[in-house]
Amino acid sequence: MPRFLIAASALTVSALAQAANWIPTSPLIQVGNDCDIFFNASAALEVTDNLYSSSTKTSATSWTLTPGFVLEYGKDSALSANLSVNRTFVNYAASSQSNLEDSRDAIVARVNFADGGPLALSFDSSYRQTARNDDLQMQGLGGLIGATLVRQANYAHNFQADYKLTEKFSIGLGYGNTYSHYLDPVTTGTSGNYVYNTNQLTELNTKSIPLSFNYKAFEKLSFGLALQHDVTDYSAAPYYSQTTPIRPALTHEQLIKDFIGLTAKGQLTESGKLNGNIRVGYSQYHYDAAPNDSDLSYSISLSHTLTERISHSLTLTRDVTASSTNTQMASKNYTYGISFVMSEDLNLNFTATKSDVLSSSSDVGTYIYNLGADYKYSKYLTFQAGYVMNDSKASVATSTYTSNAFTLSAAFRY
Repeated sequence: MPRFLIAASALTVSALAQAANWIPTSPLIQVGNDCDIFFNASAALEVTDNLYSSSTKTSATSWTLTPGFVLEYGKDSALSANLSVNRTFVNYAASSQSNLEDSRDAIVARVNFADGGPLALSFDSSYRQTARNDDLQMQGLGGLIGATLVRQANYAHNFQADYKLTEKFSIGLGYGNTYSHYLDPVTTGTSGNYVYNTNQLTELNTKSIPLSFNYKAFEKLSFGLALQHDVTDYSAAPYYSQTTPIRPALTHEQLIKDFIGLTAKGQLTESGKLNGNIRVGYSQYHYDAAPNDSDLSYSISLSHTLTERISHSLTLTRDVTASSTNTQMASKNYTYGISFVMSEDLNLNFTATKSDVLSSSSDVGTYIYNLGADYKYSKYLTFQAGYVMNDSKASVATSTYTSNAFTLSAAFRY
């Protein structure tokens, strides 16, 4: 009954406001027949017992407010485009953590062209600001970061062209560039021996060229050959020290990697209940002009529908990538997830991830458990609740940590 009264009141107020031209109908702005602009906003409350993902725990309570806009053009046309822009304002409850308060921007753009002919094109570009340590801790960097947040500006640009040579055979060629910069480094240490929290880190700039050959063996299942060439350039992160004003030269300038493997994508059973996206092969990699090393590399994603309400998935990955310590890391990740549609408006989900990362400086094993719920109150308003538990054990004691985080959030789209 309370929900009915609230909804009825909201609908009444909305109808009166629209009759009086106080607010427009959703979307917020329409330009012609092809362009819609929506207002997006979200608010979240997070409570964590380990803000810095550190072996020494620091609890924190924070809340965020994220206003933004989404532009959608040509949704059902040959040429379509999406642009999302938002800013997140971060606040902390404790006055002692007020220096951590900031705002973080995110911009995502995507353009697709597919007119039904043999050629399909896509381009996406994004810019995101982050302030987090857990991804770096999994590389064994706990002792370097200390009780500070590492802030980054992350860029990603990707272009993909697919050409259908025949009804069953197609070829794809792409180009990708991802890179990051450390922002506002924090000074740590004692008087006479101050350093930045980024002193021993490197920034990574990775350029990728994927090439694929695909054969549509069945209506909803295709097989293929995948080739990819990656080059990662290392560059020094912001550096500061009173005792050593000149940063030592980087040990490595580049990590070069080539992959060759087989792929399968689509329905793996006639019923359509089991679907997969599989890529298995080998990678060869080396620093600068050093000799090649090789290793098994795979990315396997499987999803299965158990019942009308229950579905689950399994994701397995193994690869060698560049590390933020001017080295390389060999990582293996295993994720199992299950989703339960409790009702038309309420979904429950659980995921468990095991990650093993081996680098020249450490060996880190991490377990991450994530329990969440999504509730759709209306087509405009949704609510979310989540709990994340992170248990990371490393050969370097300062990178061993556990953390628990609870989150409540709401999202509004108009």
